[in-house]
Amino acid sequence: MIKFNNKNTNPSLTKETDNFNRQNPFKYFVMNYAVVLILVIIVIAVGVMEPKFMTLNNFQNILKQVSIIGIIACGSAFVIIGGMIDLSVGSIVSLVAVSYVMIYDVLGIGPSIILCLLIGAGCGLASGSIISAVKGKMGVSFIVTYGMQSIIAAAALLVSGSTYKKGNLNDPIFMGIGYGFGPIAILIVAVVISQFLLVKTKAGRRMFFLGGNEEAARLTGVNTKSYRSLTFMLSGLFAALGGIVMVSRVGSASPTAGTGYELDVIAGIVVGGIALTGGKGSIVNAFIGTVAIGVLGNALNLLGVSSYPQLIVKGALIIIAVLIDTMTKNRSTQNTTYKAKHKNEQNWGEEHVTSEKLCK
Repeated sequence: MIKFNNKNTNPSLTKETDNFNRQNPFKYFVMNYAVVLILVIIVIAVGVMEPKFMTLNNFQNILKQVSIIGIIACGSAFVIIGGMIDLSVGSIVSLVAVSYVMIYDVLGIGPSIILCLLIGAGCGLASGSIISAVKGKMGVSFIVTYGMQSIIAAAALLVSGSTYKKGNLNDPIFMGIGYGFGPIAILIVAVVISQFLLVKTKAGRRMFFLGGNEEAARLTGVNTKSYRSLTFMLSGLFAALGGIVMVSRVGSASPTAGTGYELDVIAGIVVGGIALTGGKGSIVNAFIGTVAIGVLGNALNLLGVSSYPQLIVKGALIIIAVLIDTMTKNRSTQNTTYKAKHKNEQNWGEEHVTSEKLCK
């Protein structure tokens, strides 16, 4: 007579799947908080080598430097968590920058901010609507937003006449947005609001569902087209906010000011641990990843490292982040397989025990 322990048919297997975190706390921490660990190591190491690094002024400068990318990343994170990608945010920054200065000269500070936020949200909504209409996946979002990037960039050049636009340096509100604690405060508010939207609202939770399994979301009654468009609209909105902060920081607007921003944003999001496959991550992750890249760049500058080696180091950091994310997903898949196998063994054992009892 075959006997089965229904509570634990394979003790070693169950222990590996259910108690992995307790058995391997260090490995679990490294896999899930690698960026935080790297950030702490950088801060300690550079702080020992360069005392200027550990000053309050320097940390404020770092946050100011990453504020624009960080604000844009808050919006782009919605798109990536939803399983898509947005390459148009850099061009939206450029268009909003020149539009902000031009509208300000006519309507003033308040209406110019509102209209520019609407311009950014409208550009994002246009991309999202096209992708939703064709039921596109990640590859389609790449192509559509790449095309929108070119269209919006051309619009910025046409609107501005391909010339720089100087802002009103005498307006305290206009300049206050980009100077002092202004950009840091806007970044923190953007992170808090977007994180709340993502984890505390029904729409935010459905974005995770959308990125994890869009077909399953659709079959459960989720309006995937609307939520897909919403993610891109939020991406455009935060890109517009980043463009406004940028103009106030530099005091002028260029029709090509946002060129390349989309890559910096994606880099920060990836380093923060948000999976490009969607369904995983948080706004806080994007913020930490953006700050980590900013801290690394600042540290290398203080240590006298030239720009080209800096690009190598930053590229290596991004690759490491991707590898860690891949290993984490592989571990998760492996654990899921183990649990499924264990469950099948348990069910098989229960069926055979029942059969033998019936035979008796």
